[in-house]
Amino acid sequence: MGEIKSAREIAQEKAATLGELSPEEKRKQKEDRCRLIGKSLAEKYLGEHDTQHLEAELNKHNDEDKALISQAVLHQLIERIDLRYSLTLDRISQGILSLVKAETAVKTVGKIKELFQEYREAEKEKRQEIQRAGSEILHQLRISGTAISQINIQAKNEWHKKLSEVSRPYEERLSGLKQELSSNARV
Repeated sequence: MGEIKSAREIAQEKAATLGELSPEEKRKQKEDRCRLIGKSLAEKYLGEHDTQHLEAELNKHNDEDKALISQAVLHQLIERIDLRYSLTLDRISQGILSLVKAETAVKTVGKIKELFQEYREAEKEKRQEIQRAGSEILHQLRISGTAISQINIQAKNEWHKKLSEVSRPYEERLSGLKQELSSNARV
């Protein structure tokens, strides 16, 4: 009868037949590994908001890996910038600026903050406009006083449509600024 081989011996034999990875395959594996680490660090940062912890985690890696991981973290943070979540903008921008010290990145983050402020003002104006129109309709129907306390504009489809119309140009500008930040903010 034949000799019984261990699982380890079988795996080693198979690995030997596969051969070595090419330099391109090794580079791709390294990039994929660093991208996953970067994504994980970005998620952790967004949960904890601790730039010192982020920097400490990055410093655990060699320079080449650190650069790849930092770039992945930066990409994740930039992708998370969203007009609907203005409260997270300060946290995200702190993370970005802790990774990138370039003046162009600082200016672009400033432009993004200005855009968020413009959007909030435009949204507020549109909200007030819809509330006035709703109040006028109720007044024409002779509904007033304690019969209503406040109009719930969030429940109206019209509000969602108008908000989408208001946000469209801001979303386009934000997309351009995010691209600018990505291209100018090399770690």
